[in-house]
Amino acid sequence: MDNRRSTTEYVFTISGGPVCWKSTIQSIIALSTTEAEYMAVVETAKEALWLIGLVNKLSVQQGGVQLHCDNQSATYLAKNHIYYARTKHIDVRFHKIRELIASGEIVLQKIGTEENAADMVTKPVTTDKFKHYLNLLNVYSC
Repeated sequence: MDNRRSTTEYVFTISGGPVCWKSTIQSIIALSTTEAEYMAVVETAKEALWLIGLVNKLSVQQGGVQLHCDNQSATYLAKNHIYYARTKHIDVRFHKIRELIASGEIVLQKIGTEENAADMVTKPVTTDKFKHYLNLLNVYSC
């Protein structure tokens, strides 16, 4: 049953292998695709902050976490602090991502949909496409 809620999905990798992933229905109904993608970026950034803390406790030094998003509007909105009338409804709590990008803790980059491995957990895909996504994550069958 369609409840009008979008899906947030992400996959984190370390040294090319998946270590953390999630696919969940968003708790808030988004008013646009941009808003849904923006909320997913923020949720992913929160998980990234937790993983940064874990990796730091393991005494592993790293730069900013690279976060990929296949929605150009959400990427642009996260990187720019300019007021836009069409996005004024987006809650202030989602704008934390802007601070994380400005500080360098998160490096947000646009990625093409065909290279977005997280799509395999939310969309119906062909066997070939599923194998392509697994290859992107360096997951191979024995």
